[in-house]
Amino acid sequence: MRRRIVLSATAAVAGVAVVSASTALASPAKLKVKKGSYSVTAVPDPTMEATGLAGMECANVDPASVNNHLMKLPGKGTLKIVLDSPDPVHKMDWDLHLLDSHGNFIASSNGPTAHEEIDATGVKGTVTIRSCNLMGEPTANVSWVFTYR
Repeated sequence: MRRRIVLSATAAVAGVAVVSASTALASPAKLKVKKGSYSVTAVPDPTMEATGLAGMECANVDPASVNNHLMKLPGKGTLKIVLDSPDPVHKMDWDLHLLDSHGNFIASSNGPTAHEEIDATGVKGTVTIRSCNLMGEPTANVSWVFTYR
């Protein structure tokens, strides 16, 4: 009789474990995605290129060559940002930076063209996307995708 009770209890515990494991596998945490884009207009400021300081976090002489775009993120996640100017290859140069709420640099893209990309993981809170026109067309497009749980 005692053996029957032990077997029944063992079977019940095993059954609950299987159901729990199946439920956990059936409903993984869903990733949430937010997307956006905007246009940037900034006059070229070749000062950074001429002095060899290009890529130095947009320390441009002319403040009209820098655009700051504030974003409030809904949680912690991964932020992918892409900047493209109409002619990203032919001696056009933009830079792209991501700053935290205190103005500290999280990530940068300082290539020699007008195509820049940032992939930042673990970002949260309020961030600023900073676009800098060094020697590019006066307009560019910035698109972003934020993925979080």
